[in-house]
Amino acid sequence: MRAFIYLRLSVDEEAGRAQSIDAQRYEIERYAEANDITIIEQFIDSGVSGQKASRPQFDIMMRLACAKPAQVDAVLVYRLDRFARNQRVFHNSFADLHAAGVELISTSEHFGHGRLARTGMSYSAIQAEGQAIAASIHTSKNRRANARGGNWNGGPIPYGYDTFEAETNGSKTRRQLGMVESEANLVREIFDWAEAGRGGRWICKTLNDRGVSMRGRRWSNSNLAGVLAREHYTGIYYDRTMDDEGRPPKPEDWIAVPCPQIISEAQFQRVGALRASRNPRKTAPHVAAATTLLVGIARCGNPGCDCAMTIRTGKGGRYSYYTCANKVNRSAQCPTPSVPRDKLDAIALETLEERILEPARLQALLADVLDMSDEQRAKREKECAAAKAEHTRCGTAITRLLQLIEQGLMDARDPAFAERLAENKAAQAAAMTRIKTLEAQLTKGRRKITPLAIAKFGKLISEKLRDDDRTLKSAYVRMFVSKVSVSNQRIVITGPRTALENGLADGNPRPNAMVPSFDREWCPEEDSNLHAVTSAST
Repeated sequence: MRAFIYLRLSVDEEAGRAQSIDAQRYEIERYAEANDITIIEQFIDSGVSGQKASRPQFDIMMRLACAKPAQVDAVLVYRLDRFARNQRVFHNSFADLHAAGVELISTSEHFGHGRLARTGMSYSAIQAEGQAIAASIHTSKNRRANARGGNWNGGPIPYGYDTFEAETNGSKTRRQLGMVESEANLVREIFDWAEAGRGGRWICKTLNDRGVSMRGRRWSNSNLAGVLAREHYTGIYYDRTMDDEGRPPKPEDWIAVPCPQIISEAQFQRVGALRASRNPRKTAPHVAAATTLLVGIARCGNPGCDCAMTIRTGKGGRYSYYTCANKVNRSAQCPTPSVPRDKLDAIALETLEERILEPARLQALLADVLDMSDEQRAKREKECAAAKAEHTRCGTAITRLLQLIEQGLMDARDPAFAERLAENKAAQAAAMTRIKTLEAQLTKGRRKITPLAIAKFGKLISEKLRDDDRTLKSAYVRMFVSKVSVSNQRIVITGPRTALENGLADGNPRPNAMVPSFDREWCPEEDSNLHAVTSAST
């Protein structure tokens, strides 16, 4: 006889009867030698539950065993529960082997021959599934109890932490997360960079150029994304162990487990909102990666058009122009000229730096920000209440979206899910920023905007706009500019005044993921926000 052998070891101890891979192999090889069976190949699933319908090596073995012409006469397992601990999987797989003329043999159990053997195996499969369910329930109860005690349930330890022995009870050792200060400092720096608008490529390159590794591995977009999405850093994470019926718990049943805090919840939300707004399902990759500075905000200013401007190239790609998409896609007769990309980018940056961030202009734009007369205070309090209501609404919406995923009613890869999650996270972060700004104003009362504070603010933003990191530069342009309208007579550049207000109140302006609905625009004045365009060559 020719045979495949299948070896499997679960993550748990399966009611204390775990058999190591080596022990299973040894017993099967003894059986094969005693019964003159030639082992063709072995397949091993280590750390995989027998209740799963799909297992990497199991699937390969079944495909080869059932192939025509037959490669083997039998499949050998140490015990039947190594083959499957799920009745449906067992019966379907057993039937497939039987149809291919391949015998399933348990080397440590004896079921006889013929149809009686199949009946005996069926009873054993029922028993194996029952044992697996009982073990799963017992394991789940222990994990939930362990989490309620503030203990670590195992798994990959997040960067910035390590585990330490918190309690020993007989043979059981309880462990909890503790901070690794050197790694935690790097986590704080990464979040500060991300919040400031730095792109993933810039962050990874900077860390790798420093020679700083992530526990021996080079930094990449994937492991950086894992750090930026890690909820543990806010000082709490949630254990989502399944209930006794094997169902994911509802959010209200998640177990909150405290751990050392590395960053604030507010910063985590702001970074999460920025990342969500750059999701390729929400924002085109060339926009998120800032390969083109004004794509998405440059619009045709021809009356009745307001179409987006797209990039056209000439002379083999040596020249790039912003052109009305209506003219490109529909061959429309639009009078708006094509503008060289470098020219329009430079105009937008120059306008921000020289006409908006100039101290006298900032003084005029922000004169009423900290005007705390009774009328202004009442207005601020009303706006703050609206921002808090919006923050609560977004939090509820995010929770409901996650519930749909947990309940299997929606796929996390669904573009609609990604879009709605990004929108709500961005709106939540924007509302939090606005709340922080308004509360700071209401707490401090009337405060004069000094020339020194304005000059410092303008200088800081100008430095961001001159940075070599295109992602950072793009983030700050989009923070202050919501629309660049180009016509055959002029360019009108407008943006949200709230970004200026938040930046000045906070002292450390950061890019927002989206413009809040309560933003006021800085007014396009003829002498400060406009540039004339006379021809396509200007």
